[in-house]
Amino acid sequence: MISPVLLLLSIFGLTFTEPDTSVSLDKDTLQWQDLTPPEDLKGWKVCCGPARYEVRDGVVTGTTVPGSPNTFLITEKKYGDFELEYEFKVDSRLNAGVQIRSEVINKRIRGCQIEIDMDENRQRFWSAGIYEEGDRGWLCDLSRNPEAIAAHNIDEWNHVRVVTRGAMIETYLNGVAAAKTWCGQRLKGVIGLQVHGVGADQTEPLKVQWRKLKIRDHGEHQWITILDAAQTPPQSTGGDSPMSLWKFTPEPTTESLKLTLDLNENQSWSFRQGDLSYNFTAAGNSFSFQFPPLTRKQDSGPMGGLGSSLDRLWSQSRIFLHRNSWGVGYEILTPGGSGNSRKVARFGLPRPGSGEEWAITASPGAQWRVQALIQKTARNSPQKP
Repeated sequence: MISPVLLLLSIFGLTFTEPDTSVSLDKDTLQWQDLTPPEDLKGWKVCCGPARYEVRDGVVTGTTVPGSPNTFLITEKKYGDFELEYEFKVDSRLNAGVQIRSEVINKRIRGCQIEIDMDENRQRFWSAGIYEEGDRGWLCDLSRNPEAIAAHNIDEWNHVRVVTRGAMIETYLNGVAAAKTWCGQRLKGVIGLQVHGVGADQTEPLKVQWRKLKIRDHGEHQWITILDAAQTPPQSTGGDSPMSLWKFTPEPTTESLKLTLDLNENQSWSFRQGDLSYNFTAAGNSFSFQFPPLTRKQDSGPMGGLGSSLDRLWSQSRIFLHRNSWGVGYEILTPGGSGNSRKVARFGLPRPGSGEEWAITASPGAQWRVQALIQKTARNSPQKP
């Protein structure tokens, strides 16, 4: 049975006549900004733990404290779309990282982390992999990227480049492409330097260092609602059916869509495009998928298997659908933040015609909305004369 999300991808018009959605870097107008913390840490703050931070001669040094949890030195400013570059060097017994687009909730940081993984005990070497701290864990590790693993310089300085655009995140380690994924739930947040927690028996201080931190700010993206059941009357009631009906045509160039459903028990929601259909039925705080068969050619990525059905709390859950020049992907998130995330390679999906109409049906009173991700103007672009 084919994954429901694959059907979602085709129905949402996420076909493979792909625009070039690599990050448009306006290098002639956007200037690099030094992001190195000053020695007095002005504009930054330490949170979540007692590890020590010191800045000398442009080098930030984080030092462990026995028995401490993860500690972060975070910016006061929040960033959305950007290019970020830095160098790091770390004790081979220590794990660390750089948070991006993160937030602090109940004294715990949540958001994507660009990993620093030189731990000689694990022998894993996943630096520049993408890990979601305080949330889903690994979104894209380096288990299938031997070139990036080989690019590590043990006990030496390593260069990392991070690019974010909309829901897309990609990284490079010492010039080698490392990780690529999507994360639609946090599009803007703080940047932070992590010193990983250690046990009480680790009395010898371990250090991680960063230098040459710089950022080029490309503004941010935002979600806009394109269809909301609470605000958009249905076109019809679907004849004799008790279901309400909406019809509309999405923009063909949309890269990311967010679907939020809030179904009460025994309510249902579905949409159809051409011969394809997709259905939700809520029962006992769970939901089920029903769809016609579809051939799956290939899937890839470390983010869990493609399932045909899921049983989890459904109220205010979200589905994110993404595409760009290096593939398609989805995320399914429950209100608590847990959920499934997947980077998907090219599949043998039908290609709905450009501008093909959607038909959405839903139980009376069912709450749902569809949102598209659009770009705001970069804030720090110089004013044209």
